[in-house]
Amino acid sequence: MSAEHLRLLGVRAESAGFAVRDGTSRLELFVDRPVPEPVLQALTGLMAIHGRDHGAPRRLGIDVATVATELLAGQGLLAGLIARRRGLNVTAVDLPGPAGALQFLTHHLAIATGGGTFPYAPAGVPGPPFATADGVLVELEMLSGDDWVAFWRRLGLDRADEVGAGWLPFVYRYLAGRCELPPALAGAVRRHSFAQVRAAAEACGAVAVAVREPATAAPPWTITPHPGGPVADGRRRAPIAAPLQGLRVVEATSRLQGPLAGLLLRHLGADVVKVEPPGGDFGRYSPPLAGDVGAAYLAYNRGKRVVEIDYKRPAGRDDLRELAAGADVFVHNWRPGRAGALGVDSADLARLNPAAVYAYASGWGGVPDAPGPIAGDFTVQAYAGTGALLHPPGDPPVPSRLTLVDVTGGLLVAEAILAALHERERTGHGGRVDTSLVGAATVLAGAPHRRWGPLHEPIPTAAGHLVVAPDDTPVRELAGFCGLPPDADPATIAGRLGERPAAHRVAELQAAGIVAAVARTDLAELPADPRLSGLLEHHGTCWVPGTPWRFHVR
Repeated sequence: MSAEHLRLLGVRAESAGFAVRDGTSRLELFVDRPVPEPVLQALTGLMAIHGRDHGAPRRLGIDVATVATELLAGQGLLAGLIARRRGLNVTAVDLPGPAGALQFLTHHLAIATGGGTFPYAPAGVPGPPFATADGVLVELEMLSGDDWVAFWRRLGLDRADEVGAGWLPFVYRYLAGRCELPPALAGAVRRHSFAQVRAAAEACGAVAVAVREPATAAPPWTITPHPGGPVADGRRRAPIAAPLQGLRVVEATSRLQGPLAGLLLRHLGADVVKVEPPGGDFGRYSPPLAGDVGAAYLAYNRGKRVVEIDYKRPAGRDDLRELAAGADVFVHNWRPGRAGALGVDSADLARLNPAAVYAYASGWGGVPDAPGPIAGDFTVQAYAGTGALLHPPGDPPVPSRLTLVDVTGGLLVAEAILAALHERERTGHGGRVDTSLVGAATVLAGAPHRRWGPLHEPIPTAAGHLVVAPDDTPVRELAGFCGLPPDADPATIAGRLGERPAAHRVAELQAAGIVAAVARTDLAELPADPRLSGLLEHHGTCWVPGTPWRFHVR
């Protein structure tokens, strides 16, 4: 972990290793890093999902698995320190290296192993983003079918069959990891300027965002103590067996960012109560199903207690305030102003329960030029320029179909809440936590980036794609393996490596002491991989990532 990250967490490193000291408590962190980032991306299937719109596995130029692992490490440290202050003598935390990569696969793994199918057949051309008449790549976000139809009508596309055929692939692109739309939709965008497309979106309550170069910066998270002095803790301390056991989290979130944060807190022992509208969250019965529940919903919400509240009615708002007032943590991802209208913003909660942690998992994070009221993963990637860092130079800087900022955002929400709970244990102050998807994109932009070249991409073979770790293996060593001179051109080396099926090459490279892997394309194979033993769990009818940490207690 970086010194900057440790400072953000409010803990002090005892040495160059992962040992921290909080008062008189010493806590050690052990992170197993079994394989280099590119090979880990290949083994877990990240490359396959990232490349679905391109028809072949593609490497992610950002070390996303490393980012997620570091955030999980921060959570493990904070959880261990909280546990010590609550009477559980945690001495060390173990975090297996693949745990970070698996966070990006949570719903993809559940869908791949749950047996369900998507309610449409992929057809058309990849996109959005689509190019406008003035050459701007534009990403879109809208939340209702009526808005979808109205938007395309404003762009002159009235054919119900073409517009209708695009709606479900667009809606499910977050879960499918791909989006193919009728070519007529791309054509309609191409006939208009970006200003016209943006105006059409604004008129329909949608968002159109130009794909940009990296430029935006936002903090990963901030904590603001509630006003007033420390709150006396009159609770009777019962023995605990997990860091957050006995703490209640009230989660009023949907989609991915907030539910992932709630799931991580549940993994740490918290009682998580999920607030849903009457009839339940829209994802509860949304296909693909795992049994009789949406696979993605199950992946992020298993183990939570669900309470349905109609907070559009006065009685429901009273119920919501009462529930929030009794929580240790209240987290939501509503649009700006909605919490205040419901009487549960940070000031309200500070009055109702000054010891509570109020967490706002926002989208745009208050940036002054936010494109609109809706913030989805792909529109934030476009706004923040994430795509320019993910693809080789010269390729369009389009967002990845992996939900990179949603997952990173969820990890940041959980880390920030744990930091606030640690501060509360230390000082008695509750407080407000602010995170955003834009902040998550900033964290990704600051992560290590990989070089590009023939040996850094998945190498196509007659059977599968081969991935080597050239950043860790001298090119001359690979040249020698291929029987080529030490100064051989990397493209020539890649061509020679691709002459045999990927699995054969991996066996040969491993025998020579060179790290390599076949880019996995079937996520249903993951549970059988011994390298992931103990990191996945079978839940009902599907597989999902399990608790990432192991806490050692004396």
